[in-house]
Amino acid sequence: MSDATVGRSGRVVLTGGTSGIGRATALQLAASGIPLVIGARDAQRAEALRQEIRTASPDAVVDTLPLDLASLASVREFAAACADRFGSWRALVNNAGVMLEPTRRFTADGFELHLGTNHLGHFALTGLLLPFAAPAARVVTVTSIAARFGKLLFHDLRFDHGYRPFRAYAASKLANFLFARELHRRSAAEGLGILSVATHPGYAVTDERLRSARGIPERAIAHDYAAGAGPNVLAVLDPGLSGGELVAPTGRLRTAGAPGVVPPFPVRNEELLAARLWRFSGQLTRVPW
Repeated sequence: MSDATVGRSGRVVLTGGTSGIGRATALQLAASGIPLVIGARDAQRAEALRQEIRTASPDAVVDTLPLDLASLASVREFAAACADRFGSWRALVNNAGVMLEPTRRFTADGFELHLGTNHLGHFALTGLLLPFAAPAARVVTVTSIAARFGKLLFHDLRFDHGYRPFRAYAASKLANFLFARELHRRSAAEGLGILSVATHPGYAVTDERLRSARGIPERAIAHDYAAGAGPNVLAVLDPGLSGGELVAPTGRLRTAGAPGVVPPFPVRNEELLAARLWRFSGQLTRVPW
């Protein structure tokens, strides 16, 4: 099923919209009247989400397309399908990701799964969609508090010398943050016309887990997925953003609370590190842009 006949511009492209923060983001954007294109690996879950959105918001415009960010071939097919069916886009929300894989796994192209899916897949997708961006289009890239603990070891991006799930995840989320910030700098310097921001959802858990939490600490620092999607929605819609910001929960620990602009993660030699990551990413994905 498709709503592709309704307009050919102004879509928001969302990756990983069928569960968690992505699903909550899709529901909130659709309720705001935003036309959506949702990329997802599982066609049945994508269609179920489309039907859920249409039930909640009968006038919603939502389409789904297959997308596996762990395959650059799938990324290219998705980008080509978006351009062919919908023309320009107004925002791209790089939300999909994998988290804390217990054993080291690789993408179809031989990248470590966290870095390959969370960063390299989105780096390639953004570059491939860039020629079809509407004026003043936005790129919203979802990072995590874990980025504060991330390290990028360019000599060992596959973790051949020791794999730890959190280490790999944190590195990929640091890459997401650096990518968002570097895209802002390059857009400003090269006149790309892109407003790029990073977001993170804080400590988001299911409604059931939040209701059943017995310990005061989790109740104090966590919020549900609907609240966790707030930074994504604000980053897409807020006219006051100028690019380069980090949008996240504004509570004391930045784990819960209303969304807003917060101080960026402190990264030593950020601009040098981000530029190096950009070069590596272009070489690895063969999407130099």
